Amino acid sequence: MKRFLIPFLIFSIVFFVYFSVATQYTFKPKWALDYFNQFAQSLLHFRLDLPQPQGTYDLAYYKGSWYLQWGFLPSLLLIPFQFLLGRFIPTIYINVCIASINVVLFYLLLKRVKKEFLPNLSLFGILLFIVLFAFGTTHFYIGTLGGVWHVSQMTSFFLSLLALYIIFKKERKPIDYIVSAILYSMSLIGRPTGFLLITLPIFLYLWEVFYKEDVWKQRFYFLKKACIIFGLPILIFGSIFLLYNYLRFNNIFEYGYSYLSDQASLIKQRGSISSVSNIPQNAWYMFFETPNLTFMNGFRLNFNLQGNSIFFLTPPLLAIFLASPIGKKGRDFFVNPYITSLWFASIITTVPILMHFSSGWMQFGYRYSLDITPLLLLLSLFGIKGKINVLYLFGILFAVGMHLLGIHALM
Repeated sequence: MKRFLIPFLIFSIVFFVYFSVATQYTFKPKWALDYFNQFAQSLLHFRLDLPQPQGTYDLAYYKGSWYLQWGFLPSLLLIPFQFLLGRFIPTIYINVCIASINVVLFYLLLKRVKKEFLPNLSLFGILLFIVLFAFGTTHFYIGTLGGVWHVSQMTSFFLSLLALYIIFKKERKPIDYIVSAILYSMSLIGRPTGFLLITLPIFLYLWEVFYKEDVWKQRFYFLKKACIIFGLPILIFGSIFLLYNYLRFNNIFEYGYSYLSDQASLIKQRGSISSVSNIPQNAWYMFFETPNLTFMNGFRLNFNLQGNSIFFLTPPLLAIFLASPIGKKGRDFFVNPYITSLWFASIITTVPILMHFSSGWMQFGYRYSLDITPLLLLLSLFGIKGKINVLYLFGILFAVGMHLLGIHALM
């Protein structure tokens, strides 16, 4: 029972805080734009449109019907609850519950990192990192909202975090690669950008194939095996993703963005839905845009609703630049596959996020960075080698304070 005590306490505390903030301390769910409950009913009636949507904001309009521009994963989760309770479920419950589970998962991941990689990391250090993840990153902001955008992100993020927990360890079995590949591939029916994190287990697998002497001799066998381990989940969920698009828009590559009337002017302004030309502006919002504090007529935090620097709002992330993929042992240099895999997957996933026509307005922080937040926190932890000093502690407190101010400013 003792082994479950800390995870239970973490879940309970995070759920209480998130739900308190989400309901503005009334503990009564606020109304939020929710299409997923309606779409769950559509799925039960073998439909892919919304016959009578409660609104049309951010919906795609095609040939007289309204469609989601998001994946249907959250609606699949809602179907059993609708059957059980006989009514729609406020999506804030789903979001807060999944967000609380995410924090427990991250705690379990940190315990493994301490055991296998960073023995200098203390239990107190782990708890500080839990506080940072839960209350000092964009996970706090997204986890306390129940809108369709945030529920879509949080459900997909859960899959990628679970996959990271399964695969990020020294001794990996084939089943670990298979399960992580399935989870990352499932992101395609949620929020597709999370799928790109599958590059992390692929990197670790290829590293084993090409750098372990006993495996090197059978490398062609293991490469064929990789095609099955990673190719089959990608093929299955990729086919579902493309079929979902085709059945709605008669185009396997159309996700609905081309038919967003509310975003048409922004897409036209940016030139295209996804373009390299969008990177500079989005990169500015994600890495460099900083809010400011004013003291006239009271204390206020002013920030750009297009996005704010993740390094300013969460200063401990700056320690990622101390996490070098190249290590040194004596006179010899070596490549650290775990740090390298984190860097590789983070960069691969970030590029298409920055190419998107929208930065995620309106928001506090940069909510699209949620996909890579656990990877950046692990890099930060490797950067300081598990030793939290006073400066790092101050950074954690600053991050929590900034997110509390920002979230309350949007209430």
